[in-house]
Amino acid sequence: MKSIIKSLYLNTRGFVLKIPALYLFKKKSVPLLSKVQRILFIRVDRVGDMVLSTTAFQAIKAALPKVQLTVMASPANAPILKNNPDVDEVIVYDRSAGLIEKMKFIKGLRSSRFDLAIDPYTDYELKTAWLAGVSGAAHRIGYAAFGREIFFNCPLPMIEENKHFVDGALDLLNRIGIPSENRNLAIYLGADEQAWAGQWLQENGFQGKKIVAIHPGAYYDTQRWLPEHYAELIRLIRRQTPFEVMLLGGRSDALVVEDILAMLNDPVCVSIQEDIRKFFAILSHCQLLVCNNSGPLHCAGALKIPTISFMGPTVKEQWMPV
Repeated sequence: MKSIIKSLYLNTRGFVLKIPALYLFKKKSVPLLSKVQRILFIRVDRVGDMVLSTTAFQAIKAALPKVQLTVMASPANAPILKNNPDVDEVIVYDRSAGLIEKMKFIKGLRSSRFDLAIDPYTDYELKTAWLAGVSGAAHRIGYAAFGREIFFNCPLPMIEENKHFVDGALDLLNRIGIPSENRNLAIYLGADEQAWAGQWLQENGFQGKKIVAIHPGAYYDTQRWLPEHYAELIRLIRRQTPFEVMLLGGRSDALVVEDILAMLNDPVCVSIQEDIRKFFAILSHCQLLVCNNSGPLHCAGALKIPTISFMGPTVKEQWMPV
């Protein structure tokens, strides 16, 4: 019943929004890239989504090295872009901000006079398409889906089903003449961050040791391998390998980490970090990450750390590790 109601809503929304789109927005051809000086790339969702978009930033800068690339991020995923040489500016959209703050944000957005706004979102949500629309960019491109195209003047057909998340953004760029075969994710750690991690590992007895990191959290409960399985895995690693084990997570993962610890007789080192950059720095010193299908899985990929991951109910073709 929920699926039927959702489908009815989305199709009705798409039909209703197409009517004003015929009168309010004049469709344009794709922009002439030689004339593009300022690009806005919208990525205001979660950590993994931003990491998977770093391939697009590399593609834009490789094709247009002199362009000013601004990425609109969320408070959660903006730290991903620290030290990223492909991104010239990061602006943060906080969906929890009040009306006045959002109006100021939009005013500042429009004053930037972007030549091109890119919304790579491939699903039905209107928010990112709306942000592209209110940016005032001369050209606004994104995937059409259930009326989202009302906010684009260069809409593209709905994306092919089950296409990998990375390829969704790259295909959008290909349509406007920015090619890319590079699917390598990127997170850039500074020397100060690496030094902090080295000190932390030394203080916690990990210096010179090989580490299996375990991150048991995930945004959706349905994506989480059960705590008792992780506890059994830790026992197996300790019994059958020379590796040290470390439990990693953020504040939202503290409860599941506690559940795992309660099932173990011997202590396990735990790092619960509020600062996601510190999480990256510690992870970069590990030999393997075991985790669920979540943001840290793709962060490990960007840091070139091998992974073993568990995938709950989802479209695996879209979210498999790169």
